[in-house]
Amino acid sequence: MVEERTRTRLGEFRIHAAHGGAGPPVVLLHGLSGSRRWWRYTVPALEGRFRVHVPEMVGFGASRGAPRQPGIPEMARLLLHWLDALDVERTAFVGHSMGAQVGIHMAARWPDRIHRLVLASAAGVPRTLSPLAAASFAADLAWPRSWGRATFLPTIAADAARAGPRTLTRTLRHILADDVRPLLARVRVPTLLVWGRHDPVTPLDDGELMAREIPDARLVVLDRAAHNPMADRPGPFNRAILGFLAPAEPARPVGLGRSLP
Repeated sequence: MVEERTRTRLGEFRIHAAHGGAGPPVVLLHGLSGSRRWWRYTVPALEGRFRVHVPEMVGFGASRGAPRQPGIPEMARLLLHWLDALDVERTAFVGHSMGAQVGIHMAARWPDRIHRLVLASAAGVPRTLSPLAAASFAADLAWPRSWGRATFLPTIAADAARAGPRTLTRTLRHILADDVRPLLARVRVPTLLVWGRHDPVTPLDDGELMAREIPDARLVVLDRAAHNPMADRPGPFNRAILGFLAPAEPARPVGLGRSLP
């Protein structure tokens, strides 16, 4: 595809984004320390059927350098205004981790703007950790496999370095302070949850809870995947979301509709 870039000013913030493909709109939103590059395995699978919009959240990628770091609800509202600026009235939405957390807010608060929602390893379920559990959690996070397959790790490290420790720390506080559980019953759009079976960052228990609480939701669990299922298992991940976003039309009965050649 010929990739297009935009820079949208929203008050004191700016959002950079990449766009490509043709068809109904779909937005891909990265997680903490991410950038548009986190969707490099996903965009090629979608661009033949969709107009794909890949924003970089305030503080990350080319959208860094913000005067302050917005919280999760504010980020959801910024994304709403960004859609307005792009004249996107209604879209499918695919979010990963923090991006999925933002997507939950958007779908619950503005249900007329999102018609299908994909939540990949969504954040937003708080944890209460004992000192021992906190140490175990830190050890899990230090395990490189938690963050994606080996070929994806340089992208994660480079994007985290670009964002910088201050932005990462402030954003992590916003993530941990936000509890999406009261919003889940208000998400009334069809929802697909995709989880890595071995995710220590947002455990599979969180995905199962969301699948129970969101009225029209189903959960797909990918083996041999951790916190970044779109990078760990791009083939199964892409098939799952394509089947959800663009389900195959039922075959026409012979003799009805247009004639067969």
